[in-house]
Amino acid sequence: MNQDTPKTNESSLESSTESKKTTDNIEQATEEKPQGTGFWSTVQSVLGAMFGVQTEQQREKDFEKGSAVQFIVGGIIFVVVFILTILYFVNSALESAGAG
Repeated sequence: MNQDTPKTNESSLESSTESKKTTDNIEQATEEKPQGTGFWSTVQSVLGAMFGVQTEQQREKDFEKGSAVQFIVGGIIFVVVFILTILYFVNSALESAGAG
């Protein structure tokens, strides 16, 4: 019966060590996450701002973690694509109507 006790202690020690390793891995993964906003978050914020449907929570996150440069560049790119799309459709409509 005394022989079982050391095995139990060893297994609980191993279990404790594994738990600590798992906790350390989770902490490292949390620390390695990139700071700031990612590409898709920036796209979502720019689109939300353009259409006026952005939430207060998203706006606060953008101001806290985001860089002004990424939102300015994203906004400029969106506006250029938007204008080119409108020009394309207007020109297509004028050509099909025979006015172009």
